[in-house]
Amino acid sequence: METSYTLRKSPSRMAETPHKIIQCIYCGKRHEKLKEKCPAFGKQCKGCGKANHFINQCRASLHQQRKPAVQAVYKETADSEEYEDILGLTLEPAFQICALKKSTSKFSSALFATMLIDQQAVRFQMDCGADCNVLPARMVKDQSKILPCDKILRMYNKSTLTPVGICKLKIRNPCNQKLYQAEFVVIDSELCHPILGSRAIQAMDLISVQHQNILTVEQDSKQSDSAMWGWSTINKEYADIFQGVGCLEGKLKLEVDALVQPVRLPKRKVPVSLLKPLQEELASLEKQGIITPVERSTDWISSMVIVKKPSGKLRICIDPKPLNKALKRSHYPLPTLDDILPDLARARIFSVCDVKSGFWHIELEEDSSYLTTFSTPFGRYRWVRMPMGISPAPEVFQRKLNHALEGLPGIRVIADDILIVGEGETDVEAIKDHDQKLRKLLDRCRERQLKLNPEKFQLRKTEVPYIGHLLSAQGLQADPSKVKAITEMPRPTDVKGVQRFLGMVNYLSRFCENISDAGEPLRQLTQKDAVWEWTEVQEGAFQQIKSKISCAPVLKYYNPEEPLELQCDASERGLGAALMQSKQPLAFASRALTETEQGYAQIEKELLAVLFGMEKFHQFTFGQTVAVQSDHKPLESIMKKPLLKAPRRLQRMMLRLQMYDACIRYCPGKSLAVADTLSRAYLDEGSVEGSVEHQIETVNMLQYLPISNRRLDAIQKSTDKDKTLQAVKHIVLRGWPHAKELVPLEASPFYHIRDELSVQDGVLFKGERVVIPSELRSDIMSRIHSSHFGVEGCLRRARESVYWPGMNAQLKEYIDQCDICRSFDTKQQKETLMPHEIPTRPWEKIGTDLFTFHGHEYLITVDYDSNFWEIDQIQDTRSTTVIRKLKAHFARYGIPDTVCSDNGPQFISMEFKEFSMNWDFDHITSSPGYPQSNGKVESAVKTAKRLLQKAVSSGNDPYLALLDHRNTPTQGLECSPAQRLMGRRTKSLLPMRGSLLMKDHGMNDRHQILCTKQRALQAAQYNRGAKDLRPLNVGEQVWVQPPINQGKEWRKACLRAPAGIRSYEVVTESGQVLRRNRRHLRGTGRYRPQIRTQSSNQEEYNTDETNQPSIANTPEEDQEEPHCEISDTERLGDDTNVLREQPQGYRNTQTRSGRSILKPAYLNDYVD
Repeated sequence: METSYTLRKSPSRMAETPHKIIQCIYCGKRHEKLKEKCPAFGKQCKGCGKANHFINQCRASLHQQRKPAVQAVYKETADSEEYEDILGLTLEPAFQICALKKSTSKFSSALFATMLIDQQAVRFQMDCGADCNVLPARMVKDQSKILPCDKILRMYNKSTLTPVGICKLKIRNPCNQKLYQAEFVVIDSELCHPILGSRAIQAMDLISVQHQNILTVEQDSKQSDSAMWGWSTINKEYADIFQGVGCLEGKLKLEVDALVQPVRLPKRKVPVSLLKPLQEELASLEKQGIITPVERSTDWISSMVIVKKPSGKLRICIDPKPLNKALKRSHYPLPTLDDILPDLARARIFSVCDVKSGFWHIELEEDSSYLTTFSTPFGRYRWVRMPMGISPAPEVFQRKLNHALEGLPGIRVIADDILIVGEGETDVEAIKDHDQKLRKLLDRCRERQLKLNPEKFQLRKTEVPYIGHLLSAQGLQADPSKVKAITEMPRPTDVKGVQRFLGMVNYLSRFCENISDAGEPLRQLTQKDAVWEWTEVQEGAFQQIKSKISCAPVLKYYNPEEPLELQCDASERGLGAALMQSKQPLAFASRALTETEQGYAQIEKELLAVLFGMEKFHQFTFGQTVAVQSDHKPLESIMKKPLLKAPRRLQRMMLRLQMYDACIRYCPGKSLAVADTLSRAYLDEGSVEGSVEHQIETVNMLQYLPISNRRLDAIQKSTDKDKTLQAVKHIVLRGWPHAKELVPLEASPFYHIRDELSVQDGVLFKGERVVIPSELRSDIMSRIHSSHFGVEGCLRRARESVYWPGMNAQLKEYIDQCDICRSFDTKQQKETLMPHEIPTRPWEKIGTDLFTFHGHEYLITVDYDSNFWEIDQIQDTRSTTVIRKLKAHFARYGIPDTVCSDNGPQFISMEFKEFSMNWDFDHITSSPGYPQSNGKVESAVKTAKRLLQKAVSSGNDPYLALLDHRNTPTQGLECSPAQRLMGRRTKSLLPMRGSLLMKDHGMNDRHQILCTKQRALQAAQYNRGAKDLRPLNVGEQVWVQPPINQGKEWRKACLRAPAGIRSYEVVTESGQVLRRNRRHLRGTGRYRPQIRTQSSNQEEYNTDETNQPSIANTPEEDQEEPHCEISDTERLGDDTNVLREQPQGYRNTQTRSGRSILKPAYLNDYVD
């Protein structure tokens, strides 16, 4: 049976019903509301020993049994009836106050009230600490009333919750039938229950505090003037210095080392969900004058890094590592505590404040501002004010701040802390002196536009921590927080804990002679057969050692002339740090890891320990170079890499470290005994608001992944089933061995990227890229290549979001095997030049080809040695006609050793083959569809066409033009084609001495030398962008590029046999046999049985070739044409059995489909 109460406000109502029956909270029984009627009045509790209540109602016993699951309203444990009067608790059956379900007491600290929403009773919990009303989404009948909102709820345990939205509903109090309209934050959670916040509770008169019954303390009248000028007055009078962004006098010029090469980093992709908040934050910074857009080109462009604050807003930073390598630092000496101690002799009252957004107070010169340019999705911006992270920032800020506050009495500045001291013989005098100095400081801040941080203002303290010490009227004292990690260190619970503690004692024994002797009782516990028993002897030794460690001579006083060292270590559940100089400790610190932090990867824990130490000892480390010692070697390499290559959680830590000059170096764990002991015997303290983990725990790597929840769930499940990734995850969380040989075989492919690996929600990450399990890699590759982009495009896309060992090679192989991509491939790159051998005499090697000009057919014959060519007009292109013209030339100049041609039907016919055998010369054909292999002739065709075209257009005799061409010296060879062929010039229409027409017998030797040099130069120039393709193997599956006039789609084929250097015979899927140059074939590395070919009379080698191949790579007319490659051609005679015989003239043929092709009737009158 629940007991009903109501909370009322007015004490007058209580006076009207003095004898009302209540359920007494002191005895547990029902009686009149008079203390004389309570049987517990005057009695002593057997549980806590206090008076006026029984043990069954004792709050102390209840608190020991369990902790309240929600925020308790009753914080005090008053034992008199005054407690009831303050809360104004009266009996009335309207609202219910119920105990928690698990409570065994009749009374609970959880307050509940039943209200009506749409005639439906809803039981609300009344939470005096809640700032808003909360309602589960299931209780909102009309979902359309829910409006979106950007609020984030912070729970009592510091966790955060994102609501669905907000809605306004009408609720009715069933007691007085009053109707209220309240705004609720809607939460989509089954575990959430309705909550009424403090404002609603007060507005509905559900609970009140009787202020008239609360004892107040009157202040001394002598201090009333100072009390009136308190924080509220200061904040009101000087509100302008606590708002906005300040600006100190003078602009900063950044000095750059000219020897460092500028770096332009590309812009990074930003998750779509952050684009709008990012744009808003950029606009806000631009409006405040912190940044401004950049329109002109800049030498330096840094990467932008965005950090999401716990409030949901973004912080924009830059990755300054490349820029810091070029910036010169101005080393400004910082004042020390010893410098200001003489001024604190009569100090009694102290205040400490610091500057708000200190670095933004310093304006950059325009040229220096362009050095800080950074790229965003919305364009480039530059910092108008000094950004956080650049190396000169701490010294520059310290110098500017000292200059702004110089001359103020009683004001001291060390690092970024401003100290105000009040001096006097009494507190009253000191407060008066302090307030005068504080007012002068605030006036100076207003004058110099210096903005202070109101949240960190410590006003009128008799004792303040400052630079690692406590300042008070009694003098300078050591700050207990420096040694708290030692003085409050929990005692060891096992032998290993004792061994770690003694290791630290042994390390510190060099600074205290008797400290080792004090540890003898502890050493007895570490002996081999010793029984674990922690007695008073061990406890005394343990406390004695801690006392010795936490004071001189073990604890050293800070010396600003000596370098600082910071030992850091992280265990599974704690962090430890020790600040040292000359190996002697200055201060100790440790803390427990939160539940979230315990799930961090080991590298994240280790860097968190570094950040914890640097920020814990901020008074010492700020503005100083600190040598950080860590036993986690990957920290060295990750700190040298660009910020964006690190996982997001490490990025936040690294950003916070940017304000310090920390150099992390690896040290073996045995040399870090102090930090190791502190990290394992840590203080069980939670973090405070605004500390590291509040900004780091909120990092959710999965939040910005552009994948669905279903896909994410599949990755998580596959990762759990992947043995390799499970092994890697275990090592990442526990820490990597120092040598690769100690890493399990399955995890060794990840060793080289160990410093970039992290784990979150069961998913393994490399930086911001998801490590894909093996069973999903094929599916991921198909998704990456779904649009059939090229290799580089797919690799760029993959490198943004996914990773696995060997991903690049596997993805390339996957794309190489894509039939669609291969069929629409572009042409392959050119191979290196394989020039013809330089002939030893004229007319040793010739080339021939046919071309058409103004409707007439022509035969051109070129000498490879002299570049002398003949043109013959022919009536048809039959073999007999071509042979007859060639015989005429051979009779005039002699029979050559080699004749080169393309694969036209007139050159591969039986007649031409018999002609080559009867006249005793070798016939070489070029690769079909590759005229470059017969480039000498193709170049001559182009020159001949141009010569004929100009002669026809000008009306000149083409034979005179041909004569002039033969007598024109070739560039680089000092002689004309006629001289190289005949050894003399030929007479032309130009006047010429007779001696010039005589034979020159030394011409051939000079020509050979010049020609060799020219070809070497041509080959070197051609080979700049060329690379040889790998040889293909018989049986390999290949893709064949079609000729220019037959489309762009490549076809599958199988390589049958080589047909010379860089020339191959292939069989298509239809059984067609083709001969192609290597450049027209793309290998796959896969093999299959050769396709059965058609009958030999249907094998086809040049069915896709035309009689007039295209001309390419033609030099100027007055230059020697390059002798292009022909070594990929095939010599006739040896392989005639694979060539299709071409009949003389026309012959009836049959296609593969069986269709007959007959000779046209109008050709019947023609004879061969």
